[in-house]
Amino acid sequence: MKIITILGSARKNGTSARIARGFTETAAARGASVTEYHLNSLQYRGCQGCEGCHTRANWCVLRDDATVILDDLYTADIVVFAAPIYFGDTCGQFKSFYDRMWSLLKTDAQEDEDTSRLPAGKIAVLILSHVDAADAHDDVLNRYAMYLELYGFEVRMLAAAGLRLQPNADISSYLNDAAGLARELLQET
Repeated sequence: MKIITILGSARKNGTSARIARGFTETAAARGASVTEYHLNSLQYRGCQGCEGCHTRANWCVLRDDATVILDDLYTADIVVFAAPIYFGDTCGQFKSFYDRMWSLLKTDAQEDEDTSRLPAGKIAVLILSHVDAADAHDDVLNRYAMYLELYGFEVRMLAAAGLRLQPNADISSYLNDAAGLARELLQET
């Protein structure tokens, strides 16, 4: 079982990253291989809208630190996407990478064809955290889940809401949820 984790927060040990590690540590203890990418420590650009991925190649034509992550998406069984929500959407680091995933779609697919370039059978774990009330950003969760489904992922979501702004706030219930989801998913495969 190959798991990759894409951490969008600027803080390596921020809330969303800690919850993601609650998932991956449990998965690793059950034999999964885990690779973690902290977007804020990488050098990459957001999508340039050049359409090179659809006109000249079957992949993103930009070559930077995001390239290895995009390549890893093809071989991963589970991909953990984790980011905080700031001002009504995911943080900029995450959104810039997410836009690069546009290259994973076949824009010339017929109506009855799969639009994703990724192999079937992948699971996405979407972990988004924020300080607002539980349902305040359901639109963000649903929008990101919709696109992950378009990429062919079966999507599982963990929303950590109503959090305090302190970096070491108690998130034990979310860590338990993440560990439980890892046990459930690794038992299914």
